[in-house]
Amino acid sequence: MIPELRLDHLGLATTHLASARRAYERLGFTLSARSMHAGSTTPGGPVVPWGSGNHCAMFEDGYFELLGLVDPDLPSNVKQMVARYEGLHIVALECASADATYRQAVAAGVAAREPITLERDAPFGVDGSESRRAGFRNVYLDPAVFPEARFILIEHRTPDVLWQPHLLQHANGALGLARVYLMSSDVADTLRRFEPLFGRPEQVQGSCRFRLARGELWVSPQEALRAMAPVLRDETIHPVAAACIRVQSLARLADFLAGNGVPFAHGTSPGSGQPCMWVGSRDAGHAILQFIAS
Repeated sequence: MIPELRLDHLGLATTHLASARRAYERLGFTLSARSMHAGSTTPGGPVVPWGSGNHCAMFEDGYFELLGLVDPDLPSNVKQMVARYEGLHIVALECASADATYRQAVAAGVAAREPITLERDAPFGVDGSESRRAGFRNVYLDPAVFPEARFILIEHRTPDVLWQPHLLQHANGALGLARVYLMSSDVADTLRRFEPLFGRPEQVQGSCRFRLARGELWVSPQEALRAMAPVLRDETIHPVAAACIRVQSLARLADFLAGNGVPFAHGTSPGSGQPCMWVGSRDAGHAILQFIAS
């Protein structure tokens, strides 16, 4: 088990970045200006331009990333993701040191790839007139062993470039990532592969909950997900099934969504029994979103 891991960000992959941006602004998220990716394609290799860009909704705790394929002729991890499906793919877990965490993971028998360096130019300042380089060290878990998501163990080298104060204010009252829900057709097998990273889970209403140093990761069979989420009863459920975002007030969120004509459903949060709200994929760029109150 690697006890320091914290839920850092979730990534939604799309072929239409501008459409996803409009959808999330309609949901009340403040998004960063478009930033283009760059990275090494091999461990220790040079940083080169990639063909993908993003917009991010930055929270006090973590963030939500919209990734779009902008130039298919350049390298990009987004190509493989959108070829599989459009929707939530990336589950990134923050660590203090990518190199140290990689060594821990390998020692625990986790199939992980050596750390690589990624960078992107990020607009900086309220008016975005300045540009600063955001830097990361990423450890990718082997997708053949962990097919549920594109798992990243991420070291932030320039957090001040991403968590700019003006980006943390959202009309919908968003405060942070709380959970990610994963669908598994063989829960026992998924747990066997996850436990070296996350420890032993709790059993909650037909699902399994891993408590991280910050946030939660849930593993659920399809029937448990459909039972907990009204919007999932008639939806296609992807392996990264839903994201849970903590907001200041569900009443404030409901008023905002209703004012923008966004349909939503009320529900009960598994485990706590507290009220929650759900927005379906048609209005959330191929993602399913759950909202809980702080």
